[in-house]
Amino acid sequence: MDRAHRVGEPVTADAVDPARVARARRCFDDAGRLQRWPSKRSEQMLVVWMVWSQIPADTQFSESDVRAMLRGWHDYEDHALLRREMVDMGLMQRTPTGSVYRRANPDVPAEAAAAIATLA
Repeated sequence: MDRAHRVGEPVTADAVDPARVARARRCFDDAGRLQRWPSKRSEQMLVVWMVWSQIPADTQFSESDVRAMLRGWHDYEDHALLRREMVDMGLMQRTPTGSVYRRANPDVPAEAAAAIATLA
């Protein structure tokens, strides 16, 4: 997942591992709710990108808003893990006190874009 691309640009096939994208997609149900946490780090990163894609851009959230939003998108009951991963990966920004969160808008790696597209 080292090649970045902007949302809306075509994804090149050589930058994407279709099997890894498929394995990440299988972590979600048909409604797009996260059902399980993958064991492989590369798939975990795709899952985090997929969850990130559901967060509204240009909106500030309290910690409780983020918790409620994440709880609504998964069934395996570890919203704190998702929040931490998004912050650690630079997908969410927060104030030093953790009281305000905002979705970051980094370049989306091609493989993550392909995985996000499977949720549509």
